[in-house]
Amino acid sequence: MLRLRRFRPDDFEAFHAIVSDYQVVKMLGSWPYPAQEAFTCMRMETPEAKAGQVLVIEVDGEFAGTIGGLSRGIGYMLGQAFWGRGIGTWAVREMVQRMFEGSDVDEITASAWVDNPASARVLEKCGFKRTGAGEFFGKARGGTLAFNDFSLSRADWARGQALSLKTARLIIEPFIGHEAAALSALMNDPDIARMMATIPHPFSEVEAQAWLDERAFTHDIEKGFVAKVSLYDGTLVGFVGIGGAPVNTAYAFGRAHWGQGYATEAMLVFLAHCTRTFGLTEITAGAVFDNPASAAVLHKLGFEHVGEKQHKASGRVEKARLLLYRKINH
Repeated sequence: MLRLRRFRPDDFEAFHAIVSDYQVVKMLGSWPYPAQEAFTCMRMETPEAKAGQVLVIEVDGEFAGTIGGLSRGIGYMLGQAFWGRGIGTWAVREMVQRMFEGSDVDEITASAWVDNPASARVLEKCGFKRTGAGEFFGKARGGTLAFNDFSLSRADWARGQALSLKTARLIIEPFIGHEAAALSALMNDPDIARMMATIPHPFSEVEAQAWLDERAFTHDIEKGFVAKVSLYDGTLVGFVGIGGAPVNTAYAFGRAHWGQGYATEAMLVFLAHCTRTFGLTEITAGAVFDNPASAAVLHKLGFEHVGEKQHKASGRVEKARLLLYRKINH
């Protein structure tokens, strides 16, 4: 079993044994060789370690190494006994997820000595791209060494993440492109068309297929994406969507599923996921003036009314007042 955890006082012996191995510390920048007990103790007690920004990599209950995610940078070390087992790749992916989901940073950086191709491969497996090169003093080797810089943008990381969310009653996941008949049956409703910009009435199976084809899933907040909302038995009940600049969200549910709290239940987890994944500080939304149920959902989700504008829905002849909402994420 693999896990990341905070330091414990009884980690010293195993930690010091790892940093007493020249093959390990020669790949690090600031660690001395031979290892110094006071230095090892100090690194276990830094403010970053106490804050959980530097964590222990544990494998089946055994101290295997450490990994740090400090500000926008990431770095790790592993004892030789744990090399070549995919542990570094797992740890980097886990820390990257924590860093992106726990902050609003747009990019994470890393570096590896030129003569450390194993670490470069780990970073590349985790989506990092080489961005430059330089030289830095390696304390253990007592000289200036060449290194390569790497970076991973939040957008690139997010595009590689799966979307699979569950609530007590619902599953939220991408459309796979074969739901046209179910989507047409669900959304072919004049009262839905009156509230939506992209769902006309009639909404035939052919039109539903075209709608799905135009929205093939990419986890890209700038382009925007939609996801289907289903019951656990596979019944399609609606969809949720988000994207654009500024980031705007919307949703629609079939008439047979109105008034059951599905919209609030789905949007709570969907917006939480999007906020964590994309580091969103603000989300906007709208509700047509004669759709009080949608406005009520937005209020439950923490949106505030901030204005209005004229809006043309697919199922209306003329423009109507669209009430504008905004949610600030702290």
